[in-house]
Amino acid sequence: MSLSIFGDKAVMPDDRMLSEVLTGGTVLWDAVKNHVATTCGDVSEQWKYYSGKAGWTLVLKSGKRTILYLIPLEGCFKVNFVFGEKAVAAARDAGLPDPVIAFIMATAQYAEGRPFMFDVETEADVDAVKKLVEIKHIN
Repeated sequence: MSLSIFGDKAVMPDDRMLSEVLTGGTVLWDAVKNHVATTCGDVSEQWKYYSGKAGWTLVLKSGKRTILYLIPLEGCFKVNFVFGEKAVAAARDAGLPDPVIAFIMATAQYAEGRPFMFDVETEADVDAVKKLVEIKHIN
C-alpha cells in the first residue's frame, strides 16, 4: 500500500479522481494551492510517481525550487516540506501550533534540509501550511 491514495503507477490522478477521494477536503487542497501561487508567484504543478511505497504526489515549485509536496489521502491530504536550518529557526519563532513544531523537530537534518509532513484536515491545518509556505518562500 502506498502513502498516497493513488498508488497505481499506470494511472496519473486527474481533477475528477482527486475530487472523489478528497470529498470536502478539496476546498482545503485548493486553498493551499492558491496560497502557494499567491505567495510564490510563478508556480508550476506536476504529478510525480516516486515509488510504489509513496504513490502519486503533486509537487508545487516556484521556478526550480520545490515549495511543497501534496499527497492525497482519503478525505484529506498530507503536506511535505523540506526546510533548511534558517527556515526551521523561523518556523520555531512563527507561532505555529506545537504539533507542527514537533513534526519539524522530530526529523533528522540532511544536506538538503529537514523533511517533515503532516495531515491537513481542518482550516487550522491550512493556516499552519500557509505560514510554512511563507517561511519556505523567504528562507
